[in-house]
Amino acid sequence: MKSSVFTSLFISTVVVMLGIGVIAPILPLYAHGMGASGVQIGAIFSGFALSRLFLAPLVGRFADQHRKKRILMAGLALFIAISLAYVSADSPTLLLLIRLVQGGASVLVTPVAQSYVGDITPVGQEGRIGNLYFMSMFMGMAGGPYLGGWLCDHYGMAAPFYAMSVLSFLALLLILFLVPDAPATAPRSGKSPSGFKGLLPIFRDRPMWGVMTYFATRGFYRWGFNSFFPMLAVKVSGASVTGVGVVLSSYMLAGSLVQYPCGLLVDRFPRHRVAFVLWGGVLAALSMCAIAYCRTMVMFFLLSLAMGLLSSVSRAACIAIQTERGRIHGMGAAAGAFTSSMSLGQVAGPLALGLIVDWSAIPTAFIVAGLIGLAGALAAAYLLRQNGGGQTAS
Repeated sequence: MKSSVFTSLFISTVVVMLGIGVIAPILPLYAHGMGASGVQIGAIFSGFALSRLFLAPLVGRFADQHRKKRILMAGLALFIAISLAYVSADSPTLLLLIRLVQGGASVLVTPVAQSYVGDITPVGQEGRIGNLYFMSMFMGMAGGPYLGGWLCDHYGMAAPFYAMSVLSFLALLLILFLVPDAPATAPRSGKSPSGFKGLLPIFRDRPMWGVMTYFATRGFYRWGFNSFFPMLAVKVSGASVTGVGVVLSSYMLAGSLVQYPCGLLVDRFPRHRVAFVLWGGVLAALSMCAIAYCRTMVMFFLLSLAMGLLSSVSRAACIAIQTERGRIHGMGAAAGAFTSSMSLGQVAGPLALGLIVDWSAIPTAFIVAGLIGLAGALAAAYLLRQNGGGQTAS
């Protein structure tokens, strides 16, 4: 593996994910302050994922056929402009439009960087390298919510948006000067058509359906958590924005600490990947259900931490399987399918839970979200078990 390229992509991803995470604790409150209802807040969160749902597979296939560095730089440049647009937003409708554009910009960054890492990953090291890279996402997202909450409490609601713009600019500089402009790479299956036709093989792949099922349902309950936890915490415990940021960061912190060790684990025991997906996913989803019954920030923190640790186990196995399938169908296509499935859950979760919040209560939404995650873990394990755990000949 080209360590210098990996290090550059790792650092760049930390920076850009820090920028994305910095607005997580304030966006629901920002929208609520404009008079947004529960459904509207859900739609604003879903807008980001809606763009990713449709664009990620196409951008992934495009990245397999073109130079990835240029795509990364275009996405980061767009991110800078979008970050500043948040400050001038004055209605929930405008916030939704901004989130739609931001989601489109994001698919030019994270899935493309992920596919770049997949291209340089040696055979037999899918778990350790893929999950080491994913640590960059969690490191950035772990620090982002705390930084955003602190900036909001000390410098006002607009400060996190300015911070996201600055961090996106720094990531752009890192990509510009540290990442080489590598040529396009061909999948093992040979050249395939562009557009949707080129995506058909990967969407007919049973192990990838297992991976996509897991990430779609996890996206459902995790994005729902991000959308409505700030409101729950403020309502039941009187938490500050900084306190909300600490809890949101705890999940990401747990992921950043154990993602790489979990990657080593799934490489060491490849035949147990289905068990990792099953038990990690089931226990994480049950932790989500339990959040509905919490009344203190300490319990919120501990359950969020547990959810992060348990999710790392199942996610590590899914990432290894995804990398293996990417060698067959193209790393960009596999990363695009992963992003699209996650985005499907991120679109559906906030909208469905927003309806529950408006019609029932916030704790009910967390119980429903956890049950969806539980069903997804069971279904993903079933699909992967039918294919011998998703293993392929390397």
